Amino acid sequence: MIFIGYSDSEKRAEIAAYRSENDIRKVIVISADQFPLPIPGTDQIKYSDVIMYVTFYRILQEIDSNTLVVINECLRTQNRYDLTYNCVRNFLNQTDHQLIFQQLPQIDTRDDFMTLFDFDTRSRWKRRPFDQFLIQQEARVTLKPLPVEFSRTDVTTAEKTKQKYSQERDKLFRELGNRDPHIIPRNLYLLGGADKLIHINANDMPLFSVSAGLYAARNKRLNSDKIVTYDEVQPGERYGIIELPHRFIDYSDFIKRTRQASSQILVADLKVDEWYYNRYQEWSKRIHETYTSLS
Repeated sequence: MIFIGYSDSEKRAEIAAYRSENDIRKVIVISADQFPLPIPGTDQIKYSDVIMYVTFYRILQEIDSNTLVVINECLRTQNRYDLTYNCVRNFLNQTDHQLIFQQLPQIDTRDDFMTLFDFDTRSRWKRRPFDQFLIQQEARVTLKPLPVEFSRTDVTTAEKTKQKYSQERDKLFRELGNRDPHIIPRNLYLLGGADKLIHINANDMPLFSVSAGLYAARNKRLNSDKIVTYDEVQPGERYGIIELPHRFIDYSDFIKRTRQASSQILVADLKVDEWYYNRYQEWSKRIHETYTSLS
C-alpha cells in the first residue's frame, strides 16, 4: 500500500493497524536518513545504509513471508533504476507485506511516482511510464493531498544591485565553458538577498503569517537572526521564503520537516527571481495534476 501526505503519527497508526491485522513477526523500517520513523520493536535502517554489504545481506536473509517492510520517505532520486532502489526491490520481493509512505508523490515530474509504484507491485511494470489506469488497477494508493502553493511579495532592488546583477550575469556567461549551466541561476539568485532583508526590516510586523518573523534562505550570508537555512527549519514553525532551493527535492524536504505546504515568496525585480518563482509555480501545478490522476 502507498500512503501519500501522511504525518509521522498517522504513519505509526497505519503500521500498528497493519501489524494487528496480519501475522507480522518482524518489522523493518527503511527511512531517509534525515527523516527517521522510530517505532519500538522494529529494525530501523537508514536509506544510505541499504547498499552496504553488511546491511543488504543481513536484511535479505532476515526477511520472510511474515515480515513487514516499511519504506519511509525514500523517494530520493529520479533515477528509477538507482542501485539503492534495486536493493529495496530485492527486500520487497521476499514478502507480500509492505507499506510505502511519501510526503509528496514526486520529486519533479509525475513519473517519479512510478518508483513508489514499483515498490508496491514487485516491479512488474518497471519500464512503464506514469499510467493512471494501470496505477488504479494494480496499486493501493491512499492520498492526503497537501496544498503545495506559492504566493509572492515583490521587492524592489537598489540600482547598485541591478548593476551588480548585470555584471555578474555577463561574467558567468563568459566563464561558463563546459560547466553546468545551472550555476548561472544559482549564483544570480543570491544577489537580491540583501535588498530582501532591507524590505523585511522596514516592516514592524512580519510581511505575512510566519512564526516569530522567521525566513528561510539558502545560507547564512545575510547575517540576520530573522533568517535560518533550510537545514535549520523546525517542525511546527512557519517561514517566509527569501530564496527557493534550486532542487525541488530540497523544498520537498522543507515541506516534510515543517508541514508547511503553502508559502509566501519574496520575489526581487530581477529576471532570475521571476524565473525561480515561475519554475516553482509550474512544479506546484504538476503535483496537483498528479494528485488528480491518483484520486
